[in-house]
Amino acid sequence: DIAAIPSLCIPAINLQDGPAGVGDGFTGVTQLPAPVDAAATWDTAAEQSYGQVIGSEQLAKGTTIDLGPTINITRDPRWGRAFESIGEDPYLNGTLGAAEIQGVQSTGTMAQVKHLAVYNQETNRNTPSDNAIVDNKALQEIYLPAFHDSVGQGAASSVMCSYSTINGTYACQNPYTLTTALRQQFGFTGFVTSDWGA
Repeated sequence: DIAAIPSLCIPAINLQDGPAGVGDGFTGVTQLPAPVDAAATWDTAAEQSYGQVIGSEQLAKGTTIDLGPTINITRDPRWGRAFESIGEDPYLNGTLGAAEIQGVQSTGTMAQVKHLAVYNQETNRNTPSDNAIVDNKALQEIYLPAFHDSVGQGAASSVMCSYSTINGTYACQNPYTLTTALRQQFGFTGFVTSDWGA
């Protein structure tokens, strides 16, 4: 829970993990299939229903922001969060990510799509040594399209940046991904939060 800041017109918010359903030990919630399994259907209507289940159950638990979906491109099957992503294809990630976001947000719960960007390695994960060396063409063609779809078609309320560094710059301080791509190219007007200690 985050307390309100009335002087800035910021209401109290409650963020809860949710890329694979309502998490963190809550009871009385639906055990959903792993997102990577749901993605295998290529069914946007099913994915929107998946999001509606998550959003309505989050809302019932008092959550205002669902921390999901995870749309990072699965590049290495050893990545510890691969099961909660929507797979390895940028188009599939973006299309189903947008459908899930629409489902979550249709309930009144905000969706926070994550993790911007290039967050898919297990070796040295969540440390500065998780430094993705990637050129702008690969960013534009592989790693960013799903985020574009999620904030465009999906109208995600918020985005979470990742722990990783991208070309030596922390993802949560990276002017290319946060400003050039997210704000200028994608026209995102929502808010960005860090992945806890990122």
